Amino acid sequence: MWKNQFDSLYNTLNDNGRSMRVFYDKLQSCANKQSRTITVDDVSAAITCQKKSKSAGLNGIYMESFIFAGDKLAVHLSLLFTFCVRHCYLPSAFMDSVILPQVKNKCGDLTDPDNYRAIALSNAETKIFETVILCCINDAHDCDVYQFGFKKEHSTGMCTSVVKRTIDYYLRRGSYVFACFVDFQKAFDRVNYWKLFSQMLEDGSDACMVSLLAFWHSRQTLCVYWQGLCSEKFSVGNGTRQGGVLSPYLFTRFVRPLISAISQSKLGCNIGGLFVNLLAYADDMVLLSPSWRALQALIKLLELWCSKLDIICNTKKTVCMIFKPKSRNKYITDDFPCFAINGCKLNFVSQFRYLGHMLSNNLNDDDDIRREIRNLFVRTNMLISRFHRCSVHVKLTLFKSFCLCVYDAALWRYFSATTYSKFKSAYNKCIKKMFGYTRRDSMTGVFLELSLPTLDTIVHNSHVLFAKQCQRTYNKIVQWFSTIRV
Repeated sequence: MWKNQFDSLYNTLNDNGRSMRVFYDKLQSCANKQSRTITVDDVSAAITCQKKSKSAGLNGIYMESFIFAGDKLAVHLSLLFTFCVRHCYLPSAFMDSVILPQVKNKCGDLTDPDNYRAIALSNAETKIFETVILCCINDAHDCDVYQFGFKKEHSTGMCTSVVKRTIDYYLRRGSYVFACFVDFQKAFDRVNYWKLFSQMLEDGSDACMVSLLAFWHSRQTLCVYWQGLCSEKFSVGNGTRQGGVLSPYLFTRFVRPLISAISQSKLGCNIGGLFVNLLAYADDMVLLSPSWRALQALIKLLELWCSKLDIICNTKKTVCMIFKPKSRNKYITDDFPCFAINGCKLNFVSQFRYLGHMLSNNLNDDDDIRREIRNLFVRTNMLISRFHRCSVHVKLTLFKSFCLCVYDAALWRYFSATTYSKFKSAYNKCIKKMFGYTRRDSMTGVFLELSLPTLDTIVHNSHVLFAKQCQRTYNKIVQWFSTIRV
């Protein structure tokens, strides 16, 4: 069942080889064919980046075998990788991967195969080679500032902060803001890698590296591991392997033309000459515009590039939201026409969970605080049910690990004192319940005895850490917001 599920998913696209022929025609006419050498230093640096205590691939060799092997193995690997790059060839065993189905929504139907995502597990030497290739082909583009996913010194909170601050900028100045939260259907699994590699050749990437990647993707085989059994192997006609070292870069590189076209369209939100009409975190995208017509034009542009890239928008999960001005005197109407993608009307919602943060159409953070209250009770009850007999030291370690991480607390700007007081009360109740205190015990004494921070301290530290993170980032949009008054 799993083999048929993922076999059909990874062989969805079929254009009768047209994209493949276009790629090889461009490859024949490409003049950027370098005879690259993979040095011992390249291999050593790639090995240093690897993580320990990870699962082994099909060959059963763990990453620790390479980390502690010494310099002689790095010499042999550099020779092997150099031969592979120069001849654009890889052994078949090198390209084999195993898929581990992972649940997407634990509250959903666990018997539905569509509720599982395919996480690929590669051999250790494959991960090292992918890291070496990534260092050779990684490039930058002006539109990459709109992509916050898979990048150092970036986070979901930073992307959500830019969305909220852009909307707040317009609402304070008496304007509406229209937002479209785009959801793609099987975005990673439907990547047309022939079109991806054609894009890379057009941008001047190393032709030998691109040719090697084309050989790798077109000849790789997968099998599914489930309950101690492996399925038969099957080929892959489209998609990038989720969990692979190269997959994040390849996906962001694949959707770069879409992001570039929308960001350069000069439609949508504009703050001081900087257009903030699209923000992306991997495949989670949001379109922003102060007018209805401009957002519909952005959606049409999105349709066009989705058609070019063989991407499908999930119209059932793609929703729109209308943010009204702060001043009621600026209200125009409450009845706006529905937006449409490919003729399908999109639903309007009053709140949406964007990158884990509850975003309301009035920018009020009460809903997000209530979400944290529910999560706090769930985590505390789970710890109590499983570890109620442990020592205080163990409970403290667990409580600090699971219950002191308040997600995106640094983004809370507009909330009622009542909701925040409920959060403080819930936090205090969870501490007393976790460590066996009574209701009448003083919280001041409890905090001193357990050396736990108060909720005000946690939220304050979240603001400070987030501000430092924004100062360290090299993202031009985040830096731009730090220089203007929003």
